[in-house]
Amino acid sequence: MEAFKDIKVTIKEEAGNYGLFEISPLPRGYGHTLGNALRRILYSSLKGAGITSVSIKGVDHEYSTLEGVQENMIDVIMNLKQVKFSTKSSELAVCKLSVKGKKEITAKDIETSGDYEVVNKDLHIATLTDSSSSMEMEFTVESGVGYKIIPTSGRKEIGVIPLDCDFTPIEKVSLLIEQARKGQETDLDAVLIGVTTDGSITPKDALLDSAKILQEFAGKVMIAMGMAQKEVEAIQEEVNTPQVEEVGTVAQDDEIGGWKVEELPISKRSKTGLLAGGFKTVADLRNTTATELLNLPGFGNKSLNEILELLNEYGININN
Repeated sequence: MEAFKDIKVTIKEEAGNYGLFEISPLPRGYGHTLGNALRRILYSSLKGAGITSVSIKGVDHEYSTLEGVQENMIDVIMNLKQVKFSTKSSELAVCKLSVKGKKEITAKDIETSGDYEVVNKDLHIATLTDSSSSMEMEFTVESGVGYKIIPTSGRKEIGVIPLDCDFTPIEKVSLLIEQARKGQETDLDAVLIGVTTDGSITPKDALLDSAKILQEFAGKVMIAMGMAQKEVEAIQEEVNTPQVEEVGTVAQDDEIGGWKVEELPISKRSKTGLLAGGFKTVADLRNTTATELLNLPGFGNKSLNEILELLNEYGININN
C-alpha cells in the first residue's frame, strides 16, 4: 500500500518510564487497526521478570508470623510480588536477602545473581522493629510472558512459598487516533500511543518489540497459508524501515520536494507569482529567502505569509 511507504514514528515526549509516539501517515481506518494491535501486544506479549517463589528462614507458610518483623507474611509476600527485574536471560536465577537490625527492608537489599537487576529498588518489603531482628530470604526469579498462576498440584517443598507472577513490564498504554495530512491528502490517520513501563524496558524498546511481534505473527500466517519461509523473509527484508524522529526535527522528504507549485493549497495569486519567478516545485523553495519572494511580481506580504505558513507545515523554514 503506497501510504505505508513514508510512515514516520515521531517521539513526541520522553520522560522517565513514559514515552509518547506518533505513527503517521496511515490510510483511513488503519489508525485503529494498527493502534489496537500494538496496544494488545504491549499489554500481553512482552517479556518481563519477577519472583515466582520464596523461602523465608523461620517461616513454613504464608500464614506465619516472624518475631521482630512488623508485617505479617501475607503483606511481605504481596510486596515481593511487586519487585521488578530487568534481564536478557531466559534462565531462572536464585537471589537472596539477608538483613539484621532495626531498619526498613527495601528491594535494594536483594542480592541478585546472573544478569538480573532490581528495577524498583525503593520498593518497601518489610520493617524490622528492633536491633536483634533479622530476616533471611531466598527467591526464585524467572523471566516470562503474561501471568503465571500458582500450580494447584501442591507444594513440592515445605517452607518454599510459590508466588503467582505478573511478568508484563507495561503499566499503562494510552491510544488516540487523530486526523493526519500528507500533501493534498487529508483523509489519513495518525496514531498517538503513550507507553508507561515499569522501568525494566524503555518505552521506545517496548513499542519496537511489539511491532516485531506483530510482524512475526503476520509472517506465520503467510507460512500457514502455503508461502515458503524464504519468501516471507524476503518480504520482511523489503519493508522500508520507519523513520524515527525526535519532536521538532525536520525530515528532508524527497516526495515533498517533488510537489508542484500549481498543486499546492494556496491562492491563485501566490501560485502565479511563484511560477513567474521560476519556482516549479517545493524543492525550489527550500533555498530561497523571504526577501527574494517579496521581489516577485505581484507578491506581497499576504502571499509571503501564506507560503511561509504552508512550508512550516511541511517542516521547511526559509531565511529572511
